[in-house]
Amino acid sequence: MRGLRGPFAVCSLLFIFSLASGFYLGERMPGEVLEELLKPFPELKGMSLPSIFLFILANNALKSLVWMVLGILFGIPPLIFTAFNGFFLGWFSYSISRERGMLFTLAALVPHGVVEIPAILLSMAAGLGIGYQLINRLRGRGGLGAEIKGALKLFMRRIVPLLILAALVEVIVTPWVVYLIGLA
Repeated sequence: MRGLRGPFAVCSLLFIFSLASGFYLGERMPGEVLEELLKPFPELKGMSLPSIFLFILANNALKSLVWMVLGILFGIPPLIFTAFNGFFLGWFSYSISRERGMLFTLAALVPHGVVEIPAILLSMAAGLGIGYQLINRLRGRGGLGAEIKGALKLFMRRIVPLLILAALVEVIVTPWVVYLIGLA
């Protein structure tokens, strides 16, 4: 993980910039686009807590893994995924804060976001590391196999447990935080 400090910093800065951009441009983006982007997701209201947990975990783990492995394409896909997710979260936050207020938005996103976002950024940093190692390999330095193996090991040992924790917090703790603040 120490070797991922630089890629993690790059992904974090890109995410923060994209998040701020999405929030800032939120008013200029039509709400219909947000609804279109959310269409593929099933309606969670009628689902049981274990089903919601499994859906959230599977969605986050699968996307994190796929976009991390796509880092083999010179690290570009993880950067695109990071930028898009930051922008979307900023835009979504702006939209929700206009409807329900900033306190509600923070209460609904921060409890699980403090675990989920760093886990996903770590996955994207590992994908960026794979891309960087591919470039080094093409220059005749280093090997790609060890980087991919290390990224997959990191994914299974660190990222998946963090995503499990984030999904648990999202289905159990976050609703209670919103309720206790009196915003539900």
